[in-house]
Amino acid sequence: MLPSLDAAPRGSETILLMDTDPETRKLAAFMLGKQGYTVLEARNRADAIAVFDRLAGEIDLLLLEAKGRGRQLAEELKQKHPYMPVLFLSCESARRADSGIEPGLPSLTKPFTMREIAGKVREVLDARVKKAMTAGGAFLS
Repeated sequence: MLPSLDAAPRGSETILLMDTDPETRKLAAFMLGKQGYTVLEARNRADAIAVFDRLAGEIDLLLLEAKGRGRQLAEELKQKHPYMPVLFLSCESARRADSGIEPGLPSLTKPFTMREIAGKVREVLDARVKKAMTAGGAFLS
């Protein structure tokens, strides 16, 4: 028996998704949208910066590809909003050291299932709330 869509964690937060692969981007946006998230899609770095600059106060999570300039983009956007959580999408199934993602940074390997992407997004967002509570609320932007 296949799990229902309800088996995957849900949310209502807003996610800025940047992946240069249109199939991955559309699939991730569809999956997360089905789980209640608002997904702002960006085709490339320039699109992501434009969306972020326009709507930064409404964005709860950056979901960025790890390859190319995804890591550089995360660093640049976090200069504007240091506490913005980031989740990286990696097409590498090898060890993390080979994926271009530093150990300890949240990541998800492509391909992913609905449950995997929704679960990881929820985990990263919940970690942000937990950090905010332990920091006396100073974490929230």
